[in-house]
Amino acid sequence: MKYCCQGCGREWDYPVLACVFCGGEVSKVDISRYVVDEVITVNVPSEDHPLIPYYVLMLKDSDGSYHFQKTFQRHETGDVVQVSRSLEKTYTIGIVGTGITGKGIAEVALLSGSRIVWKSRSRSALINAIEALSKKLSKRMSPDEAEILLENIITTTEWEPLSESEFVIESITEDLSIKRETFRILDQICSSQVVLASNTSSLQISRISEGLLHPERVLGLHFFNPIARMQLVEIVRGEQTANETIDKCRALVASLNKVDVIVADTPGFIVNRLLFVMINTACRMLDEGVAKVEDIDRAMKLGANYPMGPFELADLIGLDLCLEIIRNLHDSSQGREYEASLALENLVNSGCLGRKSGRGFYQYS
Repeated sequence: MKYCCQGCGREWDYPVLACVFCGGEVSKVDISRYVVDEVITVNVPSEDHPLIPYYVLMLKDSDGSYHFQKTFQRHETGDVVQVSRSLEKTYTIGIVGTGITGKGIAEVALLSGSRIVWKSRSRSALINAIEALSKKLSKRMSPDEAEILLENIITTTEWEPLSESEFVIESITEDLSIKRETFRILDQICSSQVVLASNTSSLQISRISEGLLHPERVLGLHFFNPIARMQLVEIVRGEQTANETIDKCRALVASLNKVDVIVADTPGFIVNRLLFVMINTACRMLDEGVAKVEDIDRAMKLGANYPMGPFELADLIGLDLCLEIIRNLHDSSQGREYEASLALENLVNSGCLGRKSGRGFYQYS
């Protein structure tokens, strides 16, 4: 057994009341060590694994049994891989929204041992979300094991049950007025110790938390789809976000087996601020007749070594969400690079939203 700080990750061989380096909570962890028996490098992107290369490790246990692990860190045969599992610290996490992102957050939260209070506007949306999550979990484990995990979910169409959570993560439509109303309700029903987080991909946290009683406990937790596969979570510090709130969320992100970056409350944060300049510029190149969709994607994959071209990626994200984010970035910055292209607007207006609708820049059905 070892003892690990939930904040900075430092380890001890003996019990520690609090981390002397960052003051974080120290809890007991179960350490398992495996030897890398074989490494398979995957260089072909897919819908579940758009980021490449990644590695599939065949790990050999001391008793001779084998385990598989997917990772973005390169290893060699014979390397010793250490896997830690917290024995003490789990969370109760409230989730508002049952879309793709809400389901992804629920999946990683359950797999980390946390309990979930899941809120949606309709009972049918919750039933569909649980069914979808059950199918995903059944690919990882036996139906009985999946059923046991699903018992850690409380579903609700009311707000009040969320007040029992330690964290509430909002994952609803990218509309500032709707998000502000959501956080106004959460601010009233949850104690000041409950952290309120938005999974917004482009809106400013300080605008979402404006006028709340406790804006110091509000911040952004921006996950990336597919959430079960993507390692990064952007932790967005609002103008009034307290350091204690940031520390709590860093511990939460670590418990979900994700990697965090801390970013100021700027439009688009890090990834989307860079990413959507590329996507929107590619769309405007279509407007200008510079090249075809396929050729622009091919150029970026072969010339810049991108795993996916900008149009393939836009179709995966969803063209309606792309347009919404680009408009939000333009409203915040007024930069010409964020003026939405005619090609993108025409596709969204005609209902061609990418993979989820069967057609976008490419045809999928």
